[in-house]
Amino acid sequence: MFTIRPSHSDGCSRRAFLRIGVAGLGTLGLTRLLRGGEPADRPWVRDKSVVWLWLGGGPPQAETWDPKPDAPESVRTMFGTTRTVLPGVAFGSHFPKLAQRADRLAVIRSFQTPCMDHQDNWVRAMLTGSAARMSPPSAGSVYSYLRGTNHPTTGVPSYIVLDSGNNREFLQEHFLRGNTHGDLPEAYAPFNPAGVITRSPAPTGPQRRPDGNVTFSPLLQNMELRLPADQAADRRELLREFDTATRRLESGRSFAAHDAYIEQAYRVLRGSVAEAFRLDREDLRLVERYDTSHITLTCPNFLNLPDFPRRPSMLGRQMLMARRLCEAGAGLVMVENCGWDYHNEGLNPGMRDGLEGFGPQLDHAVSVFLDDVRDRGLEDRILLVVCGEMGRSPRINPRGGRDHWPTLAPLFLAGGGFRMGQVIGRSDHHAGRPVSTPVTPADLISTVLRTLVDPTQLRLFPNIRADLLRRVEQGEPILGLT
Repeated sequence: MFTIRPSHSDGCSRRAFLRIGVAGLGTLGLTRLLRGGEPADRPWVRDKSVVWLWLGGGPPQAETWDPKPDAPESVRTMFGTTRTVLPGVAFGSHFPKLAQRADRLAVIRSFQTPCMDHQDNWVRAMLTGSAARMSPPSAGSVYSYLRGTNHPTTGVPSYIVLDSGNNREFLQEHFLRGNTHGDLPEAYAPFNPAGVITRSPAPTGPQRRPDGNVTFSPLLQNMELRLPADQAADRRELLREFDTATRRLESGRSFAAHDAYIEQAYRVLRGSVAEAFRLDREDLRLVERYDTSHITLTCPNFLNLPDFPRRPSMLGRQMLMARRLCEAGAGLVMVENCGWDYHNEGLNPGMRDGLEGFGPQLDHAVSVFLDDVRDRGLEDRILLVVCGEMGRSPRINPRGGRDHWPTLAPLFLAGGGFRMGQVIGRSDHHAGRPVSTPVTPADLISTVLRTLVDPTQLRLFPNIRADLLRRVEQGEPILGLT
């Protein structure tokens, strides 16, 4: 929690303090950042960003980027294939838009994870690249430490999580808890803007009520994409609360006498950080292009089994927000899209119900994102990573679902200045395991971190924690990308 407050001598009460629920602007304190509490000169930081789209639950490789139409009926892709623009390469039939952009993707067909389930420890293994019982900090927290918790000019947090608010409670909670800052101070944990700016501290992410239900703060719900322009500002609690607090602060008699660093911190927050979250600043035509709220997702309802309620997809607005945050100075933005768990056992939907919603929203939102970053000249500056914690079993279970499968998992990347328009690695005939050298989570983490920081520069500074430098170098960058 980052607090800006006037001197007590002006008689202003504590209720008039401006409290901003921004973890990245919190424990460190932006005033300390502006005073130089963190090194200003970080020559190892690259001018790049990463958007990591997390498909929590385990997307099926045979229905996404590695279909096996010639495999036995009990194994092959259930819904057919669609040709891509790459000769001889096909995707699952739910992804026609991405198939037309395959020349801008690098599809990895040899990605192997250690994850056998969705629990916190398996998420940590993916996001840290280590299956150790005492997991080190996640890649995002390592980056936040190496770069500093905030962009030195705009004040935007370095590491941000955008959760979906779709009430996939167990998958989402495992993801949020598993995304650990390890032994680093809490300041280096990701900022999750699902917390609302209020006059008192507000928790972020999903919150369990006494009756057992899980609720989400209103922020993401207030970032509606399909609002008429004249209503957009009225629906944004974030800016409304912020502006109210700002006016109180500006009207205070002691504002002019504030410490210069306090005033500078205030102006950064009032400008760049707040503006980065204002979707209503975007061209309405682009807002409509991103929108996926017309696509409904089938999600389990754990209190009223076996009903699977349908909810509108938020992925379009999440991806638009991710692009805006990268432009504003964020380094690593994780977009949570949990719901890819298709056992069809009563707790989760089957393949057909799951893919009818989650497939089209992924196809649409990512395709628009790819076009948007290219049109803005950001294609080489922003790396997109798309994967979950595992894949799904090659054999279809008797209920028409697929079960957990760590031996092979879907993964693709786009942009970042890497070589695109290719398939890296090969899987066996059943899409069950790699037959080429496996790409591991450690390799993926190394690719992400080396996109963001230069290890050759890090080695020149002996005060950098050796274990964090090893995290950057623990795996091999994915071969074939450069």
